[in-house]
Amino acid sequence: MLFQFFLFTCLKLSNPLELLLVYSNSSANIISSLVTDIKANILSLPSIELSTCEISLLEGEIAARQNLFAVFDISSNLTSQFDVSKLCEKNFLIHFQVSENLLYLHKWTFSLTSSKKNKYDAFITVLKYFNWTAGIALSSVESYSNSQLALKNYSENIELFSVSSNTFITDFIQKELMKLGSSLFFVLTNKENSIEIQESLKSSKMLTNGTGILLFGESSYGSNTNGALAIVEKNKEAVDSYEKYLVAAISEMISFISSSTSLDNALILLSKKCPNHYCSNEFSIINIQENQSKIVGSIFDRKIELNSTIIFPGDTSVIPVSQKKILYFSANDGTTNPGTDPFPLVDLYKRGLTLAINDINSGIDILKNFQLNLNHFDCGANVYNATFCYNCLNKDKDKLGLVHMVNAGSPVAYGSIATLAKLNITIPLVGATNLDPGLSNSTKFPFYTRLILPSTIILSQFPLLLKVMGWNNIGIIYQDDSTGINSYNTICKAAEIQNIKIVNKLVSIPPLLTREQIKNYTYVFQEIIDTNVRLIVLVVNSPLIDYIAETFYDLGMRKGDIIFFSANLVWLTSVANNDDYAYKRLEVAVPLINMFQSLFLGEKGKKIHDILYTSYGNIEPNTYACLYYDAGYLIGSALDWTINKGNDYTNPYTLQDAIRDVKFIGCSGKVYMQKGSNDVQLSSFRIQSNFYNSTTKKLMIYQNGLLTPTGSKILSIETPIVYADGTTNKPTDFRILRTNCAFDDKLKQTFDKGRALAFGICFFDAAVTIIITFFIWKNWWNTEIEDLIKKEEFSISDFMVGATILVEFFQYLSQGPNIRPLNSVLANIGDAVSLDLKSFIKLENGVFWWVAGIIIALCFLWCIFCIVLFWRLDEKFSHIWIFRTLGLLADYSMPILGNLCFIPFISILLEIFVCDHSIGNKFTDSYLSADCYQFCWQGNHITFAVLSAFSLICYEPFAVFCRPLWQEFQHSLHVKSLPLYLMVKTVIQVIIIVLNKTLKKSSHVVHGFVFSFILLLYEVFLMRFKAYNYGRFNWWHQLSIIAVTWVSFLSTINFLISESDFPWVVLIFSGWGIIILIGFAVQKKKYPNLLYRKEKDTSTLFKFAFTFGKKSRSHLSKIKPQELDFIK
Repeated sequence: MLFQFFLFTCLKLSNPLELLLVYSNSSANIISSLVTDIKANILSLPSIELSTCEISLLEGEIAARQNLFAVFDISSNLTSQFDVSKLCEKNFLIHFQVSENLLYLHKWTFSLTSSKKNKYDAFITVLKYFNWTAGIALSSVESYSNSQLALKNYSENIELFSVSSNTFITDFIQKELMKLGSSLFFVLTNKENSIEIQESLKSSKMLTNGTGILLFGESSYGSNTNGALAIVEKNKEAVDSYEKYLVAAISEMISFISSSTSLDNALILLSKKCPNHYCSNEFSIINIQENQSKIVGSIFDRKIELNSTIIFPGDTSVIPVSQKKILYFSANDGTTNPGTDPFPLVDLYKRGLTLAINDINSGIDILKNFQLNLNHFDCGANVYNATFCYNCLNKDKDKLGLVHMVNAGSPVAYGSIATLAKLNITIPLVGATNLDPGLSNSTKFPFYTRLILPSTIILSQFPLLLKVMGWNNIGIIYQDDSTGINSYNTICKAAEIQNIKIVNKLVSIPPLLTREQIKNYTYVFQEIIDTNVRLIVLVVNSPLIDYIAETFYDLGMRKGDIIFFSANLVWLTSVANNDDYAYKRLEVAVPLINMFQSLFLGEKGKKIHDILYTSYGNIEPNTYACLYYDAGYLIGSALDWTINKGNDYTNPYTLQDAIRDVKFIGCSGKVYMQKGSNDVQLSSFRIQSNFYNSTTKKLMIYQNGLLTPTGSKILSIETPIVYADGTTNKPTDFRILRTNCAFDDKLKQTFDKGRALAFGICFFDAAVTIIITFFIWKNWWNTEIEDLIKKEEFSISDFMVGATILVEFFQYLSQGPNIRPLNSVLANIGDAVSLDLKSFIKLENGVFWWVAGIIIALCFLWCIFCIVLFWRLDEKFSHIWIFRTLGLLADYSMPILGNLCFIPFISILLEIFVCDHSIGNKFTDSYLSADCYQFCWQGNHITFAVLSAFSLICYEPFAVFCRPLWQEFQHSLHVKSLPLYLMVKTVIQVIIIVLNKTLKKSSHVVHGFVFSFILLLYEVFLMRFKAYNYGRFNWWHQLSIIAVTWVSFLSTINFLISESDFPWVVLIFSGWGIIILIGFAVQKKKYPNLLYRKEKDTSTLFKFAFTFGKKSRSHLSKIKPQELDFIK
């Protein structure tokens, strides 16, 4: 036998190497091309003779060929392979098979391929290397059991499915595999099935960023799936079919054995190359990149060596992990606003979205085999800019995912729809907080749905809420745009049905006003204030809604004066935003009653509320967070519904249909969309209110109840509304004015800056008046008067001088300290007699401006009268009626306007500057002392302050000069005043007016003592200098000053000693009684009556008493021209 083996070996090596390719009937059709390709590969090898033989003829062929060296068996027939192996062993021929499992092992038989064990070892090595412990494996029927065993020994989390040519692979993948949500796929099938699997996975969008696919053996043939990995035998990387694999394997082996020097040498070489008789033990790792196969590593002896970067599906080098399939959606949830301030509230809203994603990814209810991931966009929060939005979405359009959630503002929703259309991107859009009614149109916006009801639907329920709460009157303000107009019309119709009266007629303001611009529309708000209605429905957007509240504050409204109703959910919390105007909003806009769709409803809604509350520092969650939760859960539910139906969830049309059809239990109860609309379907509305705790500085949000228009119980109260007074007592729909001001008395505070300014102005006026008075007296009226020593007829002019003493008595009383014991009787009579207009006329709600305006006009008219008289324009232009009329009016008015009205005129003009109390810390927060409805240093006040200053400048000098001048022109006047007295009286009157405006505001006691002291000095002057040329008038004038001083002193003491008023009344009238008795006693003894009465025409006396009559005007010529220089 050994001799025979040696003989055969020598013969074969002495002739050309002869090889035989054995085939079966099943492979006969490829044998010709196979031989051709093999011969083409071995052309460079010398002395190679390759023949073919059908397997049934093999024994005879071997017998006929004495130089045959090896047999290559590609018959793929297990029984024949065994027979061929035995025959080759008998004839000392090397036998090469293409088999993963050699049935008969002897030293002559080798397999051109790797063993099953080696192949599965290489496969498992790759899985271990990437830590892929879960996924879906697809195996051919033939290799299913082997694959099952290998995977089971590695990980039980890899699910194995068998496929065959009879399997409807596409349907199977979309309807079955898609539900499993795997991110890793392992393919162990033939080429045809593998290609169909890969195409189905790609068309179903299951090979995206975060996924991976591993092809094994024949499944890698012809793959063009970018990102796919393939395990192939070394030197077989380029093959794309089984035939090419045979060509490569046989060509490689022929090349290898051709270098042998003998059969024994060949066997030795083969035993090294093919341990365990399998000749392919090394593997290459192929990565499909840009549709090309690239060798990125190798596997040998269960070890991997990578030599290049691997690119996975989604064009990423990040290794996919063994996790659930990731489904991506996107949300424009940033806070940026192009060109303006950001909108930070979005950060509070999206807390609900984050919670929804976490709940979905917990796998309890929906998408159990999937993971929902969010891609963030920041393309405008509630302000839309076309360029900004386009650039933002276009830059990352590949990250939009399956659904895109739009941001807070309705303009952003409209803008996102338009921008995506411009980008030719069709994707379902979901909104959570877009209130504009126009977005309800599903025909116009077929790929948009929203979880919030439009403002018109919510606002239409306000009249019903008001009616069931027992209110029947409201004011309304809306912004003048399409949304505002539609909402207003909706409210009006609902109000008519509920018999609710809208009391104001000025109901609209332009949208997009600034804080400054809204001041031009204060008349709209003033009309509401004038109606005294307390309940105001606002149909405006932020921040205009803030400006409205601030304007009501500026117009005098305070806590509890108004109650706002709004569907603007943001305003519940934004009213407390920390800025310079927050104190105004918190004063008038708390409580704010908000009606919105029911949120945080039911067991799940409460659970969501509690989680958000505890997760973010025990802070009450923003209500919109509930809508953001439902938006996220709607997206997850629609995806789950689509996947379970076996539909293509990557198809936007299919997914949009699912969004419209799906129903789920969310944060706001049972959630589903209305048919034929983009709006959510709800049956109840949540009543909420806010309340600011000034002690803790926290804004509280109360869930007050539910309004169910179609329910058996329309209003269900859970927590009563806490109103401005801190109680739950429902106020009336009209304000009941409990104070004389437009705000509560407790808001009043002394305004030191305003008081200092008023003091400065008043004292400056007093100082200027004193200087001017001294100048006038020194230059023109430093004259004496002759005593009345003989009896004269008592004229009307004389009567007016005596009446002046009485009037001035009451005027001095009105400027002194408050007479508390007689405040309700004597003070009112005195104010009326003294012409103190602000005391007997109610100068509130703008009446003060009418009075001030009349006085300012009279002051300027007084100046005109003086000019007419000084220059005698009525005589120079007597032919012109207007000058004649002015001259006549001047005759009658000079003694009244220049003398009797001096104190009330100066008092009112200076009162305009007295703004020494306020409700804030700014000058514009101060209010007029005479009318607390009017705020200072803004609006009308500035105008009147300027006019008052000019009036004082013009009126006072003329009045001072004309006081002694009047008596010079009275032909019938016998009782004349000393000019020095008139000058001193002017100074005294100005001083007591100033003290009344200043010192009296600070301290009644100090003012009383100072006032009394000044009157004592005045009394000393009157005793030293005779005020009149008639003794009786001098005497009673002195007594009147003593009487005023007595009352002033007692009133001051009364402020210090708060006892019963009765003793003080007795003291006052007792003192006056004593003064009167002494007065008459002294008069009878010392001052004879020098005036007697005589019947005379009253009208004539009156005319001469009050005018510069035509006869009297000649006296003007007696005045030296230089004496009129001051006036000129």
